[in-house]
Amino acid sequence: MRRSLFSLSFIIGFLFFITIIPARAEGIVVIKSHNIEPINQALAGFIEACPNHITEYTLGGNRRGETEIIDRIIAARPRLVLAIGALAAKTAKERLQDIPIVFLMVPNPRKFALEGENIGGISLDIPIERQFAQYKSIVPTLKTIGVVYDPEKTGEIIKEASSVVEKLGLHLLTSPATSQKGVPAALRSILGKIDMLWMVPDDTVVTPESFKFFLLTAFENNLPFMAVSDIFVEAGALASLSPDYTAMGHQACQVVNDIRSGRMSLQDIDILPPAKVNLVINLKSASKIGLTLPLEIIKSAKKVYR
Repeated sequence: MRRSLFSLSFIIGFLFFITIIPARAEGIVVIKSHNIEPINQALAGFIEACPNHITEYTLGGNRRGETEIIDRIIAARPRLVLAIGALAAKTAKERLQDIPIVFLMVPNPRKFALEGENIGGISLDIPIERQFAQYKSIVPTLKTIGVVYDPEKTGEIIKEASSVVEKLGLHLLTSPATSQKGVPAALRSILGKIDMLWMVPDDTVVTPESFKFFLLTAFENNLPFMAVSDIFVEAGALASLSPDYTAMGHQACQVVNDIRSGRMSLQDIDILPPAKVNLVINLKSASKIGLTLPLEIIKSAKKVYR
């Protein structure tokens, strides 16, 4: 698959198609938002841990096709629906109110109102406190984190970050940008006041062009640049933390088993963070900014670009 400079939450499917795997009507139905690698990895992890007979559907934004899929699911009356991705979870929540729904691979689930008596699942978002604690271990001298963001797109993330940053003895310096044109000025306004640059998944702020600007500016100012995906680390950012998609599928299997056995209810589960997170680092970028990474950090990384 051709890789782009966008994190999972920026990927939009344009083709509609349906894939059906013969299954028992009383089993598990899987609805995927799109047929893309991260979603398929999560599904493979689920099937590996929970080798159930499933019926699989893939959405692509076509409302007519969506209705056909929902009609088939309602007619089959499965025990449970596994919704992978935001589009699948949102569609299931709106249209399948009498069937238990477990979702995964969804950024900011509360934004999509993915709460209720028949729905619960796993967020794509790594808790901010966990992110900052990891950044502090990568950069032991870290004091002030700088971030450029669009208040309409990622204001809630920044609000959460502001509430936890002081627990770790850190300071967060924010710089809003309401358009792509405003990004360079927003970044320049915090230079000299920060000792790390933090990327958030914001499609106003993060574009292929702005990423190049962030990267060059970070190198020029010897700033560690923490990104949202290993795609950006491969392109030059210092490090990223991202969920392990296969492990998230395993985690979803455990949730499903807990529900089906009666050990837990969907109300108990609500929204869970990803259980396993992968660290990816770029040693070339560390060298460019004069940063020596602790050996234990290098050993703990899932992938190291040298």
